[in-house]
Amino acid sequence: MTDSVVSFLLDNLNQLLIQESELLGGVEDQVRILKNELSLINLFLLNSEGKRHDKLVKEVVSQIRDVAYEAEDVIDTFIMTETKHRKRSMLRKAFHYFDRASALHDVAKKIERIKNDIKEIYENKNKYGIEIAESSGGDAEAGGILHRRRKDVEEDYVVGFDHDTEELEKQLIEGSSQLNVVSIIGMGGLGKTTLAKKIYNKNNVKNYFDFRCWVYVSQEYRIRELLLEILKALAPLPRVMFRAELKEELLRGLEDKYSLNEKRSNETLTEDLKLFKEMNDEAFKKAWSEFLKDMQEPNDLKILLSGFVRDFYSKNGVKLKDMTDDELKSELLEILKEKRYLIVMDDIWDTEVWNKVSSSFPNNSNGCRILITSRIKEVALHATNNSVPPIPPYELPFLKEDKSWQLFSKKVFRGATCPPELDTLGRKIVKSCHGLPLAIVVLGGLLANKEKTHRTWSKYIGHVNSYLTEDRTSCIDILALSYNHLPRRLKPCFLYFGIYPEDFEIPVRQVIRLWKAEGFIRQIGNRNIEDDAEDYLEDLIDRSLIQVAKRRLDGGVKTCRIHDLLRDLCISESAEEKFLEVCSDVNLSPMSKRRRISIHFANHPYISSNPCEPSNNRSVIGFRRVVGVESPLDKGYDLKWLCENNKLVRVVELSNRDIRCLIPKEIENLVLLRYLSISSGARHVIPIDSICNLWNLETLDMRNSKIECLPKGIWKLTKLRQFYLDGPLSLPITDNCEAALPNLQVLTGIDLNHDTESLLAKVRFPNLRKLGLYSSREVESGLLSSIHPLRHLQTLKICKYLNLSNPIPLQLILTKITLLDVLVVSVSIWTVLGSLTNLRILKVVGCANFKLDCNESSFCQLEVFKMVKVTDMIWNMKKGAMPRLQRLVIERCNFFVIPLDELCCLSALRDVEVLHPDPKLAGMLQQLQMRDGCKLQVNQPLESGPIPNN
Repeated sequence: MTDSVVSFLLDNLNQLLIQESELLGGVEDQVRILKNELSLINLFLLNSEGKRHDKLVKEVVSQIRDVAYEAEDVIDTFIMTETKHRKRSMLRKAFHYFDRASALHDVAKKIERIKNDIKEIYENKNKYGIEIAESSGGDAEAGGILHRRRKDVEEDYVVGFDHDTEELEKQLIEGSSQLNVVSIIGMGGLGKTTLAKKIYNKNNVKNYFDFRCWVYVSQEYRIRELLLEILKALAPLPRVMFRAELKEELLRGLEDKYSLNEKRSNETLTEDLKLFKEMNDEAFKKAWSEFLKDMQEPNDLKILLSGFVRDFYSKNGVKLKDMTDDELKSELLEILKEKRYLIVMDDIWDTEVWNKVSSSFPNNSNGCRILITSRIKEVALHATNNSVPPIPPYELPFLKEDKSWQLFSKKVFRGATCPPELDTLGRKIVKSCHGLPLAIVVLGGLLANKEKTHRTWSKYIGHVNSYLTEDRTSCIDILALSYNHLPRRLKPCFLYFGIYPEDFEIPVRQVIRLWKAEGFIRQIGNRNIEDDAEDYLEDLIDRSLIQVAKRRLDGGVKTCRIHDLLRDLCISESAEEKFLEVCSDVNLSPMSKRRRISIHFANHPYISSNPCEPSNNRSVIGFRRVVGVESPLDKGYDLKWLCENNKLVRVVELSNRDIRCLIPKEIENLVLLRYLSISSGARHVIPIDSICNLWNLETLDMRNSKIECLPKGIWKLTKLRQFYLDGPLSLPITDNCEAALPNLQVLTGIDLNHDTESLLAKVRFPNLRKLGLYSSREVESGLLSSIHPLRHLQTLKICKYLNLSNPIPLQLILTKITLLDVLVVSVSIWTVLGSLTNLRILKVVGCANFKLDCNESSFCQLEVFKMVKVTDMIWNMKKGAMPRLQRLVIERCNFFVIPLDELCCLSALRDVEVLHPDPKLAGMLQQLQMRDGCKLQVNQPLESGPIPNN
């Protein structure tokens, strides 16, 4: 684990040396030499990856990490100093000439010391004979622990799998006669193996298949051993006919023995031997038996020939252990051809496993099945892809509360009943396991051996995770197998989830922005880096490390969660690597070489009662634990300590949970800052002029902050990619006709006026993908014409007034439009929006008293239509409108008119979800006769009365 974090750090450092080369003038040679040294170190780290079981290797990597951190500090400090120097006037530059010379000398001196440290590390490595083994025993050992730990969840303790068992059993013994692959996926410790074992041992399954076999794969698999394990269960006889030299020897021997019979012609014998030569062992044995039966010659010749074949097989037949891998595959393929078989491949981690063994499983059209378990969705999809029809992976859910309690009770009380005085307390303890069977069983094992009293059990309240992680082999090392198996690019992304508090619903867009600012996402060619980051997240989800909480209308992940035990894994690994530290604001440890700090605020206004020492933190992230309680934080959290003592910081995220910040002008000294997200509330004005001097900013989030106006200095932030405002604020007009924000992709909270339309039309934001506008006046807008040149704009959000011009033939690539609290001024708006040929998602929130008329060609590509708190609406739709609509969501709405018949006729419609409707609307919708394949859900009609505002 250490090596992957350090390797990432060095990759980042190399990028820094390349990107900031202009600011490193005067120390170019030293920096180049340092870069070469780091590149050599990285080779060592690549070779040592995964060798964490070797303590000497681990110590060397730890020393390299500390040296790399120091190198990063030296370079960042110099960049900060040089930036400050370049901002000075000519007179002040002359005045500080000797200061700069001293800084250059200091950097050169420190780099030289770092080089000596690297040299000493290499000398010690050679001195103590530290070499990199060819393979890692650590992962194999951890895999063995996992395999043994599974035995703790015996079938007697299996609960909550009744529905899962029924569904999977159907997939095994019903359906297609073709060979199909059935898969179970989910997080480590969720019970995949236990469920598979339960199904494997069911009488229905035993009786259905001629042959069943179970093989355990793991991360440290060997294809040969897997093949041998299956073949040993089949107990085949030694083989001859697949080895050419043995086949020739057997046939020559038969010919010699056969020639003793003078009555039979050699011509007939030649024909028989030709037929034998084309056969495999199974076919030869059958044909040979028939041949002997049909022989008219004397019995002594039959006995002679039969004995020769038997002795030859006994003496020369190739046994399994002597076969090559290809011969084993051929042997298995041959034996399974006549059988209806079930093979369970447990704990697969790699798609290559299936690629290497799948050719050994014949499709003999008699209902054969392969059942696999994996933590990785990609592995399951790869294996099931050739099934007819393809069977989606079965995603095993977490246990519900009642089943969790049932499993816990069986483990603790072993069939006895829980005492009434422990019931409430016990259920509260079990709830902390969040439905993970491994955690429940381990916790149950701990309490089974403890005194069953209220006093003993109450010690576990609020501390379940610390008890579960006390012995790493019980839970953490088992879960860590998933982390160890991650590719290097994903490891820092996963560890980063440790910044969030327990049970926190994590906004995906926020975590992606943070990953980008940290440098975790490497841009590949011209691909959009945000899209790459989403792929990273989906990969972590598919590996069962992160859970989806909510999805967006377009199907993307909106929020996610991480199980508490996996979060503990992130924190423990991060602390060891000095990658990340999580602490409370009243108990900070002394500032160290940790790179990131996540502070979980309580109701205290300061990080420490003592002045903070200078820190090398690159990220400061805050979460407020207590919400809705009056505290000093509500009056403002002074960030003076941040500006004075964290000058190398790159990420500041303090907008979570409504932390109000007092932002000093000195924030402009944080010139390395890439990500700034803070909230000042309505009481405090943001010093936006100072923030405009932060030329490295990529994300600036000032929502819920007081900003009087945007200064012209905002155009200096040319690296800015995301800019969030509450609005409405006007963009400043500048005399510089070339002023632009070329990298900006997200812009929200901007006042929709003629100046804004002019800036958009002049393509001052050529790469804009998402735009949020606030129209504060009722004026006719030429918005669609002004955004026409923005060739990357996909999402548009408009608040308040909307009065679009009549439709004109524009080819916009807009795929999503949101109307929020919009006062619809003209009915032509819907004609305009309906003419957008790429629009796929339309969301209308908080609108009232309007008429939506859809003609035959309206919304030709619309797939999702969501309406929230839409009241007093008349909706008419002609046949042919919305032909591709797949999902309709109506939440807290009431309509005067709704096109029920037309909706029923939409052939693409799959899902109609109606949440808290007006009673009259609910009654109309419940009478709908939906076609097959379309699901209608009507939930909890509102009581009579107005639609609430929240």
